Amino acid sequence: MPEPIATVLQTGPATSYQDSGRYGWLQYGLAQCGALDTHASAAANTLLHNLPSDPVIEILLGGFRIKMLQPSWIAHVGGCHCPQLPSWTARYVSAGEILDFQPSKAGVCSYLAAPGGWQARTLFGSSAYHSRSDIGQAIVTGAPLAPTLNPPAPTSAKNRSTPPQDQREYSRPPSLRLYSGPHSHLFSKAQHNHLLNNIWKISARSDRSGYRLTNDAPECLQHHISIHSTPTILGSIQIPPSGEAIVTLNDGPTVGGYPIIALVHPEDLSWLVQQHAHSPITFTHLDHKAETTNPAQATL
Repeated sequence: MPEPIATVLQTGPATSYQDSGRYGWLQYGLAQCGALDTHASAAANTLLHNLPSDPVIEILLGGFRIKMLQPSWIAHVGGCHCPQLPSWTARYVSAGEILDFQPSKAGVCSYLAAPGGWQARTLFGSSAYHSRSDIGQAIVTGAPLAPTLNPPAPTSAKNRSTPPQDQREYSRPPSLRLYSGPHSHLFSKAQHNHLLNNIWKISARSDRSGYRLTNDAPECLQHHISIHSTPTILGSIQIPPSGEAIVTLNDGPTVGGYPIIALVHPEDLSWLVQQHAHSPITFTHLDHKAETTNPAQATL
């Protein structure tokens, strides 16, 4: 196996190995995990000709710093600021260089790719790390970072970059598309209109398990609906009795007792997770007649 190409000087608030996720284990209560922003993680891997599912390093809110031990191609895509390796680019980094990923107002998470993906312990078919259950391999200060493939020598000095049309300006998210949830019929038309026609804000009490959304008039979605615990999937919007909303994310619970009013389109979750606390979010209704991939097979 290839030798380490870098060592960790600082981990930051939340840094972990992630890939495309752990599938087939929800029935046993094991969260899917995987990269929060699949668009950014895939773009980082693409810059190095990796598979989209190859393990990357996910950096949340910056604070991650590494020192290169050997020269290697490294790719960075996401919302953190790195003076030595700007987002949406890859370059051949020399031994001794330090890469410093700093917090940025432009986005929340960044992804670092290495040739063939990073070496990380695989459990239950995935290298994705789940902090609450300590499944997978944690990234700690002083840890060595090794690629799966030996770093190829540069064929030219030219850096690589993601095509402009595939780059994103995270500070300008689109209105997030919604499908109907399994309990949408339990909410009134006025409550559906409130969900769709108002501006929501991301709560500071958000993490990889779920993003909490607040609104100026939470009483509009307050309810006394009682349901049995039901399976939740990525993007489920649960409504607690308080009238706020919780969007289930990669490390979230596999079942829940709050009614699910809607589901966020899978492609739009990568926009949501790049928004900082207090950022505004809006929703739009997606008609299943125009989309055949509707996981709920229903409309609001």
